[in-house]
Amino acid sequence: MRRILIYSGIVVAFFVAGILMANFLIMPLLVGKGEEVIVPNVCNVHLDSAIVELKSVGLEGVVVERRFDRIIEEGNVIIQDPLPDARVKKGRIVNLTVSLGAETISVPYLSGISYEQGLSIIRRIGLLITRVDSVFSDSIGAGKIIGTVPEAETAVKKGDGLILILSKGLIRRMPNVVGQLLSQAQLILERMGLVIGTIEEVQGSGRKGTVILQNPEPGRIVNIGDTATVMVIK
Repeated sequence: MRRILIYSGIVVAFFVAGILMANFLIMPLLVGKGEEVIVPNVCNVHLDSAIVELKSVGLEGVVVERRFDRIIEEGNVIIQDPLPDARVKKGRIVNLTVSLGAETISVPYLSGISYEQGLSIIRRIGLLITRVDSVFSDSIGAGKIIGTVPEAETAVKKGDGLILILSKGLIRRMPNVVGQLLSQAQLILERMGLVIGTIEEVQGSGRKGTVILQNPEPGRIVNIGDTATVMVIK
C-alpha cells in the first residue's frame, strides 16, 4: 500500500511538472516564434466590418464593453486595445468598445415651476438651456416656466439644448370703461397699472363726465405703464 502511494505521488509530480513546463517554457517559445502583424485602425468602423478587418490580418476582435457615445454612431467601435499600428503576434485578441449611440432622454414637463427649479431639473438629467425667451401668459405668473422647445415628452439626446419659455406675467387686456364716469374709469385703469393720458371733452347726451370712447379698445393687450385716452361728455 505504501509503495502504491509512493508511485502515485511520483506520477502526480511528473504531471504537474509537465504542465508547468508547458505553460512557462514551451508555450512562450512557440508564441515568441509567432508571426507579428500590425494592428489595423478599426475605430469608428462598424463592429461587423471591424471584426472582418482584424481577421484578415490574423487577429481576433472581441467586444468587451458597450456604452453610450454622442459622437460615435451606434454599432461602431469607440476604442480598441491594442491601439492601431501596434505590432503584435498573430492570433492576438483585440479588445473592442462599441457605441450604443447617444443616450436619449425625454424632455421633462416644467410648466408652472420657477426658472431655478427648471434649471436644476434640466441640468440633473443631462440637458442644457441654449436660450431663454419670455412672453405674456393667460394663466402662468411672471418668472414661471410656460414650456420648452422641444416640448415636454419629446425624446432628445443627452447633452442637447432646450429653449426655455418664461412668463412675463399674466396678459393684461384693456378693460371696457365706456359708460363709466371718468373718476371710476381712472380707478379701474390705475389698478391695472395703466395711465389715463389725453381726456377729450365733447358735447353729448348723458351724464357729464361719462366715458363715451376709449383707446386702446376693450380687449386689446396692454402692458403696465401704457397710456389710455378717453373721450367724455362735457
